[in-house]
Amino acid sequence: MSNGTSLKNSTCCAHRTGWLEARQKTSYSVIFLLMLFRFSAIPAPILKTCYVTLLVFLLSSFDQKKEVSVTISQIAQKSDQLPNPLKAEVIGIQDGDTIELKYIFTGNKAGRRSGKPLRIRLLHINCPERGASFYKVAKQYTSQKCFRQNVQIRHEGKFDKYGRLLGEVILLGGKILNKELVKNGYAVHFKKYSTNTEYANLEITAKKQKLGIWGLPLSQFGKL
Repeated sequence: MSNGTSLKNSTCCAHRTGWLEARQKTSYSVIFLLMLFRFSAIPAPILKTCYVTLLVFLLSSFDQKKEVSVTISQIAQKSDQLPNPLKAEVIGIQDGDTIELKYIFTGNKAGRRSGKPLRIRLLHINCPERGASFYKVAKQYTSQKCFRQNVQIRHEGKFDKYGRLLGEVILLGGKILNKELVKNGYAVHFKKYSTNTEYANLEITAKKQKLGIWGLPLSQFGKL
């Protein structure tokens, strides 16, 4: 299962499925037509009727392909409003601290991402960047906790410069993903943008216990 799975991928997959079904029906139809030519002693008027029926059958196959694509593209919720908390399914994991929802936000606050699946930048924390130690571990942890799960996003309607909504991700069962990442040493308290004392204390505890990134030598710690 790919962590980068998103609504776009789901649409493409369904699009391909519809296309394959249409091709399969077309193949059956061609075989049927060849058999008519080879073995038929059927009168011309009846053959004409068969040809017309075949044409309708082929057209309906391609119509089904179109319907599959349109239906999948309409699955996601679409709105210019942001309920608080916002409830939606997680359909993509960009990295440890960024997820994508099955929720199309059309408001201007999202900037260049307006009209696309809403991305959430986990508030108060920062996970290792690509190429750094524990990058894959943090991303995998986030995936295991919420991918294809319905979550709630607690937020204040603020976006970053990349068009991502800043918020806390509330998992099934009530735990907050942001805090769980810091608690396990897969993220640090992002002090540059957060003065939250609870996150600061979670980091201190993880650091004392040498959990996750805090168990690394300083030379491998990298920049967070």
